[in-house]
Amino acid sequence: MIFYVFLDPEVISFANNLGVLGLQSLNAILRGFLQNCFVAEFEDYRIQQAIKDKVDSLPESYDRTIIKKLFTALQKRNRFIYCLSPDHSGRKSDVQCAIEQAISSLLDLLLLKEIPSDITIPTGIEVVTLTTYQNCNFECNRSLLASNGKTFREGDLDERDFLDKNFKKALRYACRIEVCDRLFGRKFGDNYLYTTRIMLRWLEQVISDPNNCKLIFHCGKPDDEYGPDIDFIRMQIAGLKQGRLAELHIELVFYDHPTPEKCLPHERFIFTDQIAFEIGRGMDFIDRITQKNRDVSIGIKSQKEVEDLLEFYRNGMLTPIVV
Repeated sequence: MIFYVFLDPEVISFANNLGVLGLQSLNAILRGFLQNCFVAEFEDYRIQQAIKDKVDSLPESYDRTIIKKLFTALQKRNRFIYCLSPDHSGRKSDVQCAIEQAISSLLDLLLLKEIPSDITIPTGIEVVTLTTYQNCNFECNRSLLASNGKTFREGDLDERDFLDKNFKKALRYACRIEVCDRLFGRKFGDNYLYTTRIMLRWLEQVISDPNNCKLIFHCGKPDDEYGPDIDFIRMQIAGLKQGRLAELHIELVFYDHPTPEKCLPHERFIFTDQIAFEIGRGMDFIDRITQKNRDVSIGIKSQKEVEDLLEFYRNGMLTPIVV
């Protein structure tokens, strides 16, 4: 669902040399990246600084304005991920470092000014230029998932394969992960508890910096007559904070309404400070009996629209409980 890409800042100058069509081609690529891509960056922010310098050096034009806005949007949405290490000796170029670290950094694509002939490209990594990008397999897969999402039949994947395929790259560098599922609180147990348990065990291995992340559950207040109570849910979730997640900040936020079905939206979401997904069936997408996925659809949504929707229900929000 989410892809990691490396963008060589020299591509910006190359696009300008190609004229209007080159700049518009770059615009189209950046719009696609904004949909469902994270951009690989070095620990010292050098790619973003180089991008700024390259964009500032472009002649004033409408296309320059759009390019600048798209890069700004990537920054505001925290889409730059700090997964690359530079060669401080200066013997290797940034492009060479990115190629050598592509596998360990989970990169899918490198967009370069030109493809180097003296560096071996790792198997499974696509390297393209501005003029070959639109015909690459990466863009075909990226645009298809951005437009259509993914629908799974029950039992398509083992639970960990399912989590890797859909959420590994989306949650790896998140500083905030939020789950919005009305029934998670009202009907907690069975597959809800099992899915959460498996997801947190998986997250312990995947998340880059658990001490710089918080996990928040937005859910309906438990059914007083038939459902588990709040304290039971709190204790169950607390028991899942193990290993690298022992100090993870977790909040349970319950919502109440005279009509329980109206305390939160019917739609279920997982969203972060970087991206948002709609999860068709919510947080019971893993079957505890088969240990495989249940039938479920997943689609990328507007992060802002999801946050605005949740804000609409704020009047019913109870005091958050820190687990």
